[in-house]
Amino acid sequence: MKRTKKNGFSLLEVIAAVVILAVVAAATVATVAPMRAKSEEKLVEQETATLNSMAQTYFLEEGVFPRSVVDLVTSGYLSNTTQADQDRITKIRRNYTYSRTTGVFSKR
Repeated sequence: MKRTKKNGFSLLEVIAAVVILAVVAAATVATVAPMRAKSEEKLVEQETATLNSMAQTYFLEEGVFPRSVVDLVTSGYLSNTTQADQDRITKIRRNYTYSRTTGVFSKR
């Protein structure tokens, strides 16, 4: 009896390839997740610094700290023209506390 050679991969080869890909994917996810959390923390720090700079500039120009984020919007420090701008302002109001006496924003 003659054996004919078939072209293609065996089931064992396909399973081995899938297992190798799964291990590589798991290792990638394990290294990327902490980096994402760290970048989100840096973004919050940057946003806080930006808001505090705006409040200080407002104080230098007006002589008093802004009463709220609304004062920064009405004075032109924060844009409120697009939906993205409005969403950012809503996010600022929700995620940051503001001390009117010191003019300092902080993360809740």
